[in-house]
Amino acid sequence: MGGPERRLGGPRGVQHSGKSTVFPADKKIRATLVLHPDDVERKLYEELVTEMGIAGAQVLREALHELYKRETRRKEREARRKAKQAAGTTTEELPKAG
Repeated sequence: MGGPERRLGGPRGVQHSGKSTVFPADKKIRATLVLHPDDVERKLYEELVTEMGIAGAQVLREALHELYKRETRRKEREARRKAKQAAGTTTEELPKAG
């Protein structure tokens, strides 16, 4: 597999400081994705484009939607877990009557 040693620009998947933090609402965003022949993701991408019969850009759009939904659900679970912990902490701190 073409490991990170052949790629320039830092580790894959890490947001570089000073990049991708401000998105002007009036400007388009062009996301560039390079998939090398030996990348696992390339095979997944090719399979989805072929099987779904849609453009590669649409495959990526749908993947973004699914990732967003997954992340939203994760945040909701985390908030519920923290609320449950806070509620448990509050009741444990109160002296018991009786």
